Amino acid sequence: MAREQFESADVSDVLRVEMPAAHAYLPMIGPCISCILNNAPSCAGGDSLAYNIELAVHEVCTNIIEHAYGGLPGRIQIVFTMLANPQRLVVEMVDNGRSFEYASIPLPNPEEPQVRGYGLFLIQELMDKVDYHSNSSGNSWRLVKNLT
Repeated sequence: MAREQFESADVSDVLRVEMPAAHAYLPMIGPCISCILNNAPSCAGGDSLAYNIELAVHEVCTNIIEHAYGGLPGRIQIVFTMLANPQRLVVEMVDNGRSFEYASIPLPNPEEPQVRGYGLFLIQELMDKVDYHSNSSGNSWRLVKNLT
């Protein structure tokens, strides 16, 4: 898994999860986020912060399941890293499904009702930083939420 390397003094906690790319496994994401946030020193925001991060991670995982793998079997690797200075949660997700051109996805037009197409917009609104990269070894997402 291609991950950004952090200074060891900056990392206060790391949680690694690998799950099947299936909707049935999405409920395990919330408890992972709550656990790592609950163990963070002086983490403000409570349940709403955990919920917003969970929603963003769910959206990425749902896109991986539905678009990258197209419902076919696959795996999603997730690494939750709590960083200390400044305090922030980094969530990295990797899959081996189909890639896409992130910059080519248009933002939804609030003037035109639509059923789908709000996921990437929602992820960007909920998180402080969103990065997506694709190469021959797979796709990687990096979501960052500042906690201070």
